[in-house]
Amino acid sequence: MGRGAVVKMDAVNAEQVAQVAPAADSPIRRTFPGLARIAEAVQDFEDVLGDFMSLADPETAKKLARIQQQTREIEPSVTVIGQIKAGKTSLVNAMIGAPGLLPTDVNPWTSVVTSLHINTPSPDPNVKARFKFFDGAEWDRLISNGGRIGQLAARAGADDELEKLRLQVVAMREKARARLGRKFEMLLGTEHRYGKVDDALLKRYVCVGDEEIEADDQGRFVDITKSADLYIERADIPTSLCVRDTPGVNDTFMMREQITINAVRDSRTCIVVLSAHQALTTMDMALIRMIAHRASREIIIFVNRIDELSDPATQVPEIHRSILETLGKNNAPANIDIIFGSAQWANAVLSGTIDEMPDDSTNAAINWTRSAFADRVDTWTADHLVWAASGVPALIEALAQRMFEGPVLETLQKSARQALNLAQSLDVVDQVRILEQEGALTRSMTPEALDAELTRIETDCTERLMQRTNLACADFTNRIDQSYERFLERATSSLIEHLQNNGEDAMWHYSPLGLRMLLSSSYQVLLKKMHAIAAEVNGDAARLVADLYGRTFSITVEGFKIEVPVVTYIPPPINLGQTIALDLQVSWWKGWWQRRRGYQAFAEDFYKLIRAETDPIINDLKTIQIGLFRERTQKTLRDFLHEQRELLTSALASSDVSIAEMKELFGVNAWEDRQAGLATVMDELSVYAD
Repeated sequence: MGRGAVVKMDAVNAEQVAQVAPAADSPIRRTFPGLARIAEAVQDFEDVLGDFMSLADPETAKKLARIQQQTREIEPSVTVIGQIKAGKTSLVNAMIGAPGLLPTDVNPWTSVVTSLHINTPSPDPNVKARFKFFDGAEWDRLISNGGRIGQLAARAGADDELEKLRLQVVAMREKARARLGRKFEMLLGTEHRYGKVDDALLKRYVCVGDEEIEADDQGRFVDITKSADLYIERADIPTSLCVRDTPGVNDTFMMREQITINAVRDSRTCIVVLSAHQALTTMDMALIRMIAHRASREIIIFVNRIDELSDPATQVPEIHRSILETLGKNNAPANIDIIFGSAQWANAVLSGTIDEMPDDSTNAAINWTRSAFADRVDTWTADHLVWAASGVPALIEALAQRMFEGPVLETLQKSARQALNLAQSLDVVDQVRILEQEGALTRSMTPEALDAELTRIETDCTERLMQRTNLACADFTNRIDQSYERFLERATSSLIEHLQNNGEDAMWHYSPLGLRMLLSSSYQVLLKKMHAIAAEVNGDAARLVADLYGRTFSITVEGFKIEVPVVTYIPPPINLGQTIALDLQVSWWKGWWQRRRGYQAFAEDFYKLIRAETDPIINDLKTIQIGLFRERTQKTLRDFLHEQRELLTSALASSDVSIAEMKELFGVNAWEDRQAGLATVMDELSVYAD
């Protein structure tokens, strides 16, 4: 499924569709092999840990229990973004098999990030829904500058636009205050928790339609709700996952653009929902900017609402070509998967109402299934065909594949390496006991000497990691500062040249895409360098610890090595996609332009405007993004060395226990079985560790 792929609505072959389509009888049976694969992989790994636990002493078993819990907490996440009315919420409902769960009559003022935690235990077993409210400082910022567009308007001197925005936000606040009365201030910065999830509850916090508030308190808290976390059990979904529904990117003020950016940052995979009859409009450029700094395997484009097309069989390939062309022009990653479908069709099948679909929607479904599934029309039921045509089964399968290859395998690898190091440590202790029993062992390390050696390794490796990352970060800072200055110089020169050639009456356009590309490429260079530094230092630390095992016990164990820790996933610099002045519509830019008088004023004010706009993005790269990488690389090394200190110290103490005592603990036959079982466990863990 890539650029140049033949467009099939769900972009999977018929056999795969057959696996994930409903059974002939209603209600539909949802089975997703990709998600089942995740559940099976996690269960298989837990079985290996279980075998290991049966061989371990109580202290090692406690460590394995922590690793097991870490594995059970795997919750791959996906964020769904798109314009208001693109059908994001309907698609989310269809994805989790719960039509009508989230209200779909979204008002542009209502922009709440809603996280659906599927089959994930709530931190509080009695809480199934948690709603967080904006705090006072966030509201004050909104009132004072009207959100992101208000900030831009203020910088540009667009006083009229800023005042309109301020008045609208004030009206919004007063509307919320009228609903809540004296509770308004008390609620800011707090949260509400509930033991159940239902339609009435969600409508109070997540969504309100365009009508006035009804007697049932619909929309009562919606203007102050920042985020919602819902914990839902779904028997037909075999694993845990988190699906986030986000505000529309064409929110009136972009007032929650940053919230959506943060939601995208927190998820490994992003589904961009476009509307088939207006795919990739001007407003969708915000989506492209947001995803342009992710890898193509982290993005899926779902073109929704093909049920509204008059001739999907002809129009879908045309829309597909148009999307590819627009993505290419806007520096989006190559080979993004594009899936076409209809959340309405999926929800109709799920609710058993396909016979009640409007005639236009039914005709579109017939048109599309005859094109996309021509060889199955005579053998599949209507439910089967419409379910496949909806694109939801293909979307879930594509999503599951990314989750398996990304966060799931990475977590299993991390856990396997931790468990393998435990097993290696136990194996060394076993060899020590055998040699000591035979009188062939000379101890060469006291606990005090071991502690000193471990401290030396920790100090040397930590200092080397910090020194090398400091140098890499300093080089990065210089690189992006130079790129930034060159961009400003080129842009200002272009403006002056335009004024000289065309005068002040002709509008000038200058895209910030070049700056984003420069910053992104510089960041990618740094990322590779930092990963290489971390891998080298972590590898050296592992070799030094392995050598210390040999020196501690004066033995050489065949095949013994310490597994090298891997730095966890670092989210991409999503803030590079944040809206800046040059991204805005001509009408806004024209207002700025008309307030300038004289070429020099144009140049000076432009320079100041763009610097004020892009400084926060630059600083985000220098501080937050790089700080995150520093923190994770240092924590990875620190946790590894702490773990090894515990293992080596414990091994030295455990080696004092005689074989006779071990046989008494495990039993005579169990002692030999433990050695054989440990070898098997290490072989199985090695598969995951690699």
